[in-house]
Amino acid sequence: MVLAAGLGERLRPLTALRAKPAMPMLNRPLIQWTLERLARSGVSEVMVNLHHLPESVVAAVGDGRRLGLRVRYSREPTLLGTGGGPRRVRSFFDDAPFLLVNGDVLFGFDLGRLVERHRASGARATLALKRRRGPGAYSAITVGRDGRVRRIGGAGQPGGYLFTGVHVLDPRLLERLPRGRASDTVRDLYAPMLARGEAVHGARVRGRWLDIGSPSLYLEAHLESLSGGRSRVALGAAVARGAALRRSAVGAGARVDEGARVTDSVIWPGGVVEAGARLRRVIVTEGARARTGERLSDVVVLPRGRRSPLDR
Repeated sequence: MVLAAGLGERLRPLTALRAKPAMPMLNRPLIQWTLERLARSGVSEVMVNLHHLPESVVAAVGDGRRLGLRVRYSREPTLLGTGGGPRRVRSFFDDAPFLLVNGDVLFGFDLGRLVERHRASGARATLALKRRRGPGAYSAITVGRDGRVRRIGGAGQPGGYLFTGVHVLDPRLLERLPRGRASDTVRDLYAPMLARGEAVHGARVRGRWLDIGSPSLYLEAHLESLSGGRSRVALGAAVARGAALRRSAVGAGARVDEGARVTDSVIWPGGVVEAGARLRRVIVTEGARARTGERLSDVVVLPRGRRSPLDR
């Protein structure tokens, strides 16, 4: 199951236009990268929950056939959270362990290997973990030498690991959560399991993991992925010969005019950079335009001439 129902409040104003999983990442909807990785790992059926701007996600995924999957949707009139969303569709999972994946991260680790490690651990839940680089916004998770999670602490704690938002669990655990009410898998399921001495496994994974929780992190995820100063221009984008791009992504239907200079930026499908504009660390959204000769840095360009600081 891919969780795609969140409000994306930290990512505003971008998520006023599209749900976070439907936002372009390297010129493709973010959720497509996740679904393709699931398909390559042998997954054939996926449930996607929806709440905020649901049609933007449906437009990006459809029935999943072009991605090699069968995709179904669970529309949540009331947001049910990371626990309540899967609880609502408990019957979809039968009784075999299933992958539960946040739809708002970009990752590159081996999901098949993660499932194997879950089965070998004997635990009923396995969390994919990455080493923390120091105190920060993510809760610190402590893991013993045997791989069992010992503690899920608060943000700001030093060391330990962070939870990537990718986990494998026994679907029968969902029956411990209240039906039809919002709940959280960490707070309402895993924390009580630890308190009772039940095994929750922590699997340390290798490969990239990029948080896309704010406009600046969204931009940084692009820049980390565009190595060597190279840009990525989608088929159907119009970039004038006299325009200059450096480490930027330009979506389908976007336009970059003569003499424009675009550096470390993201141009959404349908975005326009007019002649002579200078952009550095700028996100131009669909239906928006950077005007002729305009110089912009660290901003989000929105439709109807609006501008928003990259970090509010």
